[in-house]
Amino acid sequence: MTDAMEALFLHAQEHLVRPLLDEEPEFSSVVSCLDRQEKSFSALLDEEIETRFDKYLSEQTLFNLLNERAVFCAGFRLALELFC
Repeated sequence: MTDAMEALFLHAQEHLVRPLLDEEPEFSSVVSCLDRQEKSFSALLDEEIETRFDKYLSEQTLFNLLNERAVFCAGFRLALELFC
């Protein structure tokens, strides 16, 4: 990702993504459900397994970020192809 694309990606994340997600009727309930499920699941785990689960969630978060960046780059490249 170029520096300009990185700046645009960060701007989109900070100012555009959340309003777009808020337009999705299911978004709020999905976030609440995920939060409840994570708390419920974590309550079942002993300390060692909870630590391993937290590491898994961190890796999943990184994977999701990398996926978001790739999707953003793909959209950017498609836009350039359409307008050039």
